[in-house]
Amino acid sequence: MTQQKPHIAIVEDDSDQLHSIEEFLLDSGYSVWGAESAEAFYKGFTVRPVDVVILDLGLPGEDGLSVASLLKSRPEVGVIILSARDALNDRLAGMRAGADRYLVKPVNLRELAANIDATANRLAPRTAASGLDISVRAQSAPAPAWVLAVKDWTLSSPHGKQLKLTTHEFMFFQQLLRAQGQQVSKRELSDHLFGARAQNGAERLNLLLTRLRKKAAEAFAEPLPVKTLHQIGYVFTADAQITQDVSRLH
Repeated sequence: MTQQKPHIAIVEDDSDQLHSIEEFLLDSGYSVWGAESAEAFYKGFTVRPVDVVILDLGLPGEDGLSVASLLKSRPEVGVIILSARDALNDRLAGMRAGADRYLVKPVNLRELAANIDATANRLAPRTAASGLDISVRAQSAPAPAWVLAVKDWTLSSPHGKQLKLTTHEFMFFQQLLRAQGQQVSKRELSDHLFGARAQNGAERLNLLLTRLRKKAAEAFAEPLPVKTLHQIGYVFTADAQITQDVSRLH
């Protein structure tokens, strides 16, 4: 019987590295989301618990050692520190903080995946209610939904932060949100955004999403809930709605 792959969170403030690791793990069949700060991770963890956390040390604000120490009391969550700090004292500090493994950048992504699987194999079963409530560290509980406003082409996060969208970005989100959590194929998106005769539609979609992830990281300080299904399409993984005008929600 095939064992289900572990769910992963990546906490990394370098957006290029974050997205590179995220895309590799998604393509390898893992369920993955990313955060660029400890605060964003805590907020994401309250609604999307994971089995293994890949953790950078040099984060803005609260550092990675603090996050590892908090997770130490969660036997159902594994921690892999992935850092450019390769000194012995840094490695020892990471292990004392509760990390299961300490890998030094740059790391071979296949080696990282092997370490994820090995770490997940030793974990206690994940339960609905367990140990420390990480939500205490998130300063506010998530609001119900993401909102796409038709009137001004704006995507709003559950915490009220907004991102102005270009024409193609708006059309991209509009198609995903209309699917209500179901996957939308790359062919369907490409035809809708660029036209049925457009060349290199899949590559253009990948580039569009890469730019969106970077813009969203700056605007929202939390991961964009869009999952890439390798060679298939995309799905919006959070609660969302389309409205004519954001102001009508208040």
